[in-house]
Amino acid sequence: MAIYVREQVGSSFKPYVLSAAVAAGMNVQQSSLDGQDFVCIPPDSSLYPGDLTIKNDYPDPAGYPHSCQPGWYPMSNDSTGENGAFNPQDAMTNSVNTAYADLWHYVGGQAVVHMAAMFGVRTDLAGLTGKNAMEHEAGVALGQASLSVMEQATMLSAIDNGGTYHAAHVIGSISQGGAHYPLVVRNYPVFSQVPMGNSNMASQVQYAMTKVAYNGTGAAAGMSDGRQIISKTGTTNTAQSAFFIGAIPQESLAIGIFTNHQSGLPNDPQTLNGLGGISQGFGGTWPAMIWHAYAENMLAPLGAEQFQQAVFTGGKWNLVPPNLRKKAKPHKRNPNPGNGGFPPPPPGGNGNPNPYPTYSCDPTVVTCNSNAPGGDGGTQSVNATEVGAAAGGIFAAVPATGLWVRRRTRKQLRKRG
Repeated sequence: MAIYVREQVGSSFKPYVLSAAVAAGMNVQQSSLDGQDFVCIPPDSSLYPGDLTIKNDYPDPAGYPHSCQPGWYPMSNDSTGENGAFNPQDAMTNSVNTAYADLWHYVGGQAVVHMAAMFGVRTDLAGLTGKNAMEHEAGVALGQASLSVMEQATMLSAIDNGGTYHAAHVIGSISQGGAHYPLVVRNYPVFSQVPMGNSNMASQVQYAMTKVAYNGTGAAAGMSDGRQIISKTGTTNTAQSAFFIGAIPQESLAIGIFTNHQSGLPNDPQTLNGLGGISQGFGGTWPAMIWHAYAENMLAPLGAEQFQQAVFTGGKWNLVPPNLRKKAKPHKRNPNPGNGGFPPPPPGGNGNPNPYPTYSCDPTVVTCNSNAPGGDGGTQSVNATEVGAAAGGIFAAVPATGLWVRRRTRKQLRKRG
């Protein structure tokens, strides 16, 4: 299940968008993202290479939600308190949808898909490339693609490991007759071929993810000793799948939990809402709490270590319209207060895409049910009700250093500052 089952990952896809921006030269500390609420997101810049009027356009509240310009996408945040300018770290901590959807627009859909491939994602099976590819859809920024838990663990491990990807494997070496044959594992730098540049870029993504587990959407995951954790939550809008991915310097761990049936048929409205008595089936509830429980027992004995000090390279990207350049206050989340070592889940969730077809299996490995999601493009319901869910949950833990694991109507444009 960790290898072959594919589910939508929600906002836990946002690190891919940020990584693509960092690789393209964005300085995470100095840049500002446009997180204004209830807007139409412009088409991604890779649709019109060389056309700066596309890249320099701003999200527009006019026309939201049903009368956006052709090729523009309606987008909102999870809370009306999230509205304005955000730095990338605050936008990641509070999972501000429009900020990362606009960043996706600016850096380009092709760049984001390329980054996903560099992190080991099978972009064809995820629906990002190939027939009916969604690489130019803004919902990609919010996780509408279908990824495996292993791919999520692979991505996080590469960020954790200073930007070096290791192919998933379960055998470390082979011995015979006293001879030792080490396994050759495919590995390469994700961000840059220059070692120092690669690790510096990875450190910026780490920096952006360091507050999620203590002050953000994943506050239920924070460890009792307060050690550094890089992490991200993710949920689909009908709460049929939820993720929490988190790492300490030595280990990364991805938790995925999802309903057994995701067809969304009227007689089968399964949802994670209500599971185990918790009203909201977000990545910040059960997945984060499962991560916390595992970490307290299995990761705490490893001892607390520090991530690399962030090195902020690249340029200042100010993607915010001049009239909105007053920094927004992050939407307040419950801190991790602790509760006998098992903190309660924080209120609120994180932004989620409208559901798209999701693969329930890998058709290259096993025979898929043509009536199942992903078999013939069945979709989830956007009107799922709160009922008890039959859920399947899986996790993948990996060492940080050795992973196993269309034309639009033109208009006068404002330039970004």
